[in-house]
Amino acid sequence: MMKKKLLVFVGILMFAQIGFSGGLVHNTNQSTAWTRMMMRNASTDLDAVFYNPAGLMKIGDGFHFSINNQSIWQNQTIENSFQYLNNNSYEGTITAPVFPGIYAAWKKGKIAVSVGFNPVGGGGGATFDKGVPLMEVPFSSLVPALSPLGVDGYNMDMSFKGSSVYYGIQAGISYEINENVSVFAGVRYVMAKNTYEGYIKDVTVATPTGNIAPDTYVQGVSDQAAGGAVMANGAAEGMKPIIDGGGGAFTLAELEGAGMITAEQRAQLEGGLTAAGVPQDQVDAMNAEQIQGAYYQAGAELTTTSQILAGQAAYLGIITADQDADVVQKGNGITPIIGANISLMEDKLNFGLKYEFQTNMELTNEVKDNKGFVMGFEDGEKVYMFKDGDKVNADIPAMLSFGAGYEIIDPLRVQLGLIYYFDKNAGWAKETVMSTDANGNSISTEIELIDKNFVEYGLGIEYDITEKFLVSAGVLLARTGVKEEYQSNLSFSLSTNTIGGGVAYKINDKFTAQLGGYYVTYLEQTYDKTYALDAENTVNYTEMYDKETFGVSIGIDISL
Repeated sequence: MMKKKLLVFVGILMFAQIGFSGGLVHNTNQSTAWTRMMMRNASTDLDAVFYNPAGLMKIGDGFHFSINNQSIWQNQTIENSFQYLNNNSYEGTITAPVFPGIYAAWKKGKIAVSVGFNPVGGGGGATFDKGVPLMEVPFSSLVPALSPLGVDGYNMDMSFKGSSVYYGIQAGISYEINENVSVFAGVRYVMAKNTYEGYIKDVTVATPTGNIAPDTYVQGVSDQAAGGAVMANGAAEGMKPIIDGGGGAFTLAELEGAGMITAEQRAQLEGGLTAAGVPQDQVDAMNAEQIQGAYYQAGAELTTTSQILAGQAAYLGIITADQDADVVQKGNGITPIIGANISLMEDKLNFGLKYEFQTNMELTNEVKDNKGFVMGFEDGEKVYMFKDGDKVNADIPAMLSFGAGYEIIDPLRVQLGLIYYFDKNAGWAKETVMSTDANGNSISTEIELIDKNFVEYGLGIEYDITEKFLVSAGVLLARTGVKEEYQSNLSFSLSTNTIGGGVAYKINDKFTAQLGGYYVTYLEQTYDKTYALDAENTVNYTEMYDKETFGVSIGIDISL
């Protein structure tokens, strides 16, 4: 009647997806200049520390600083058509009021030394006040599973929130080979931390007698079955004197006519059989020995049913009990970075190139008091989604960025570029799925989660209205390449279109203030899903994913 395992959560690719611009893990929205222009891969300003560090050779000698902060908001929507759900639409809100980008550089002659600090992945917190569908679908499946017992609905209270931030501290050296070519070599130290908090409580099922905890209700039905078994066995034992007295071949009517049973006893025996599903005409034709056998059989079946239900009640007591999560994941890694910059046409045409190597990284679970969410119950033990000390692969894929900047006329400049993310090479890009063949042997199958590597294309323009004041705008197109197997309620990737714009004002020779904002639209995706209620019954449904993001940023550049 019940599935072997009632899943509370599904495996997720962690919350690095809380990021706002970039590949599956990376954040590339790292300066106010980016928010107002969308493409900075050929930058020769102070945000070149992140976007084009070899281009720092184009700034003047001395000390330079850039301080930026973004405030970002994102809404996620999941619509699920699973027929037993109480709610078919789920919304998550993600906020990052503080999303810093801090850069410093010192240049002297042919050498520049730079450092940077920013959230290269994650950077926000997500809250799902009603949970997500795959948290609720297993509980809603209690309705069809327990419908033979009279259940026609369910209720529960759930919530889930998580946060993720991958802070990066970058340092490196830029060197000018000649007036046209410069190079960069550096490294970034990444510190990752994810947190998960949430609860599932007050799970009940709707029964003819009201809303009751599933285990309590099923145990009550088990007790009724056990009581019925006692009554059935008692009725069978009550037939012994009649059979021993020579009435074994008589029907109930004949037994009553012979005075061996009363009319009341006949009615009770007939009522017990018809309640067990035996048609009245069959009851009329059965003799005492057959009736005794039927009651013994009913007693045995009710005893078995009671035992099965008692086991299911115990299981439900564990799975549907109130529980909460308190999980922290931590890890760190190293990212080597190299770059080059080429300037032509007296610096009117500039090319920036940067390659970040893959960051190999694992996150280690820190789970307090077994608050890692129970997923199921196997071999007498609870199965947790998060176990203290377990490690999760969280590689940051390698990325290659290219940009070109061109001064069309003196007040008008344009930048275009692309970023290519090598997601398919990351340790999490494949998933091992276990199954069982017809002979009961375990089979291990490796599934590719990525079809094509993530890529971004961007174009930005800026125009000097005066010597001190400029305006800019840009567009960024991002195309994901994940397979359906990658997508989950807590980590899904969609292709995006982003527009941005803003202004910069040169206060004096030392200070420049910047302001920008952007809006991201996502290309929603809908997938056909199947959920197995048991070994024989499945439910087909659809699930739709969508998002929207907007952000604003303010920054100041300082040259001393």
